[in-house]
Formats: sequence, structure tokens, C-alpha cells
Amino acid sequence: MKKVKYFALAILLAGSFTMTSCSDDDVASTQVNMGLNIKNTIGDNLKVETGTYTFTNVSTGTETTIDYGATLTRTATESTLATLTDGLYNVAFIGKATYTYTVTEPAINGDGENVEVTKTAEASIQGSQQNVEVKGGSVSLNLTVYVQNKDEKGDFVIAEIFAGGSYNTETNKQYNGDQYIRIYNNSSETLYADGLVLVESKFPTTQKFDYNPDIMDEAMAVQVVARIPGSGKEHPVLPGKSILLCDNAINHTEALSSSLDLTGADFEWYTGGTASNPDVDNPDVPNLDMIFNYTKTVWLLSKQGNRAYAIGRIPESISADTYIADYKYNPTYMNSGKEMTVTNSYKFPNEWIIDAVNLSPTNGYIWNVTSAALDMSYTYIGMNTTAVENASKAVVRKVSYTTEDGREVLQDTNNSSVDFKASVRATLLPAQ
Repeated sequence: MKKVKYFALAILLAGSFTMTSCSDDDVASTQVNMGLNIKNTIGDNLKVETGTYTFTNVSTGTETTIDYGATLTRTATESTLATLTDGLYNVAFIGKATYTYTVTEPAINGDGENVEVTKTAEASIQGSQQNVEVKGGSVSLNLTVYVQNKDEKGDFVIAEIFAGGSYNTETNKQYNGDQYIRIYNNSSETLYADGLVLVESKFPTTQKFDYNPDIMDEAMAVQVVARIPGSGKEHPVLPGKSILLCDNAINHTEALSSSLDLTGADFEWYTGGTASNPDVDNPDVPNLDMIFNYTKTVWLLSKQGNRAYAIGRIPESISADTYIADYKYNPTYMNSGKEMTVTNSYKFPNEWIIDAVNLSPTNGYIWNVTSAALDMSYTYIGMNTTAVENASKAVVRKVSYTTEDGREVLQDTNNSSVDFKASVRATLLPAQ
């Protein structure tokens, strides 16, 4: 991920827009003054060409869309008012922009001199903000959106998260140990998994406080940091192939017939556990290096489906000990009138992150716990947080297209709501 550049853009919304819903005359309504603040831009003379605002009423689920069709520049100073029924809204913007950049090319006349040539390119832009309060007759919204500067060669992506685990219907109890995360080489080249880091968010997507300091534009707050071992080229992953990270790399069907066999996993996470609750270790499957883990017992993926997960890399110049010493994150927040301090939390800089996925039950979603530059929405394993409902459920990334040689390229728009098939049966479970 490239260094972040910051540019502000006040937006003129000229022309017509279409609203898919309207407020009743007897219901209070408010005019929303809409503007955009663009970050992560990758060139000069950025112009927003097209796009759509979507306002989703948190209480009713009603969506209001506003089409954006004007040619906009940084020098624009005005914005358009939309009228919405008073309430809380989740707001998203998805659009296209053009920008210019300069490259050096050989002179056409062949005299051997290089010349600078200005070219124009297109970029996707998107952003979101949760729980925007619309009331009082008039409010201003300056929505932060991000230029999607994707690596055209591709990289690793999270292809599947099986967080729901299994459920023993005979005992009416959760079955633990068979969760997994599948990571996919979405590029056309062989990549090496050595040093790839899996992190879990500190904050749930179903509860929000105003944390001070707020680091979301800089880093992700995490409570688990687990790294794939290796010296650099010990674990090659071919294009279009996956590696499997799991909790316990054993044949779980021996204990529960409806579970799965994970003895073929590439890596497992092992925390040791306690005397009364020991973790299971398969000596034939390499363990992830646990740089930090908040729990003193056994780490499970959130069966409630209310955390975010990401993969990335810690720079080689930063050792595990240095990370633990220098990247603590202990913000404060107010809860019931008392100042509280977050513990067992670390910063994982956004520029280290390759891919991130926010999970939340649809009936409990409050906010994304990563920057919208990493993921502007969320996907889900269930509507609620109950173990019975979420059992056997996973989120699976969609296939964008298949190359001529048969390699599947997975969809990766940094928007989990459209990139994943939500609440589907885990792909490695036996067929029903």
C-alpha cells in the first residue's frame, strides 16, 4: 500500500439527481448539504466524473440514492441540498474520477532526448460514514472518500472466513476448533506467504465509543497479531491457489460427523491454552508465530461474526519485540460517565495492510472498525449473533472473472458488502 497523500475537494453537485424514496409531509425532514473530501489521491487535476450517494436509514432500512452526474474540479465551491426524513443514516458514495500524471518517454523525433508526457487515467473512488445524524432542518455532510489505488498485479486476498464453526445438535453445544481462514493468491505470479500477518480487530462492529486518540485513518486497532513463519521463500503460493490457516489441524469429523477434516491445513494458530482448557497442536502442521494474543486461553474467531480481520506485513526492519514495545494502543473513552482505558490493544498501520474484511450481524451493525480506505462496508455470517444460527456459516469472496488459462480472479473492490457471498455454507464442509 502506498503512502497516503491528502487533498481536500469541495464538491459542486450540478444537474439533476434521483431520489428513490421521499418523506411524508407529516414527518420532519432536513436538508443535507453534501460535499466530498478525497484522500489517497494518486495524481493531479483530479475530477469526479460520476457516482452515486446512498443514504440508508438505520431504523427503517429505507435507501435513498442520489445520482451524481456533474464534472467536478477542486475549484468547485458549492454543493447541492438533498432532503431526507430525520433520522440516523449510513452513507456511502461510489464513483469514478479522472486524474493526470506525468511519465518520461523517448522523443518521437528519435533524437534520443526523453520528454515528459502528461496522461489521463481513471480511478474508482468510494467512501462511507455510519450513523450520520440528520435533523434540525439543515446539516452539512463532508464525506471522506478514497481513491482506490489498487496494485494491478494483484496480491493475497482473504478468500473465505469460516468463523461460525460447528454446532453439536445432539448436545446443543458449540463445537470448537474447526474454524479457518483461506487466503488466496489473486495475482498472476507466484507469491510467498512467509511473513504474512493475520490480525483481528480489537473493537467489535456492534459497539462503538469515541476513542481518544482516534487512529482509524492511520491504523487498525488489533488484539491478535499472528504471523506465518519463514525466511522469505519457504512457502510459495501459485497464482490462483490458496493457503489454509486454521484453529486445530485435526480431523474434526472423528468428534463431530458434520464438521470437517483439517489435517491438510497449511498452518494452525496455537495458543497453548490452560490446564483446564488446553489448545490442540498438530506437530505435523506449522504453527503461526503469535506476536500478540489478548487471550490467555484458546483464541477463537468471533462466532458472533462481529470483528474485522485483515492480512498484511510488518516491515522487515521491525522485529516482533520492537512491534510489541512501540505499537501499543491504549485509548480512553467515556462509558456511563466514567473514563475507561482500552487494554490489550495494538496499532497495525494501514499502510501495512493488504486486505481487510469487516464482519457484523446485520441486526447489530453499528460501524466499521477499519478505515473506509481498507473496507467501506461489511459482510455477515448471520443476521444475529447466536451460535446455532451462525454454525457452518462463512463468508466467501466472489469470482470476478476467469482468465483464458482457467485462473479465477476474485473480486476485490475494498467493499465487503459486494465482494463477498454472505452467510453461506463453508466451502470445506462436507455436502449436506
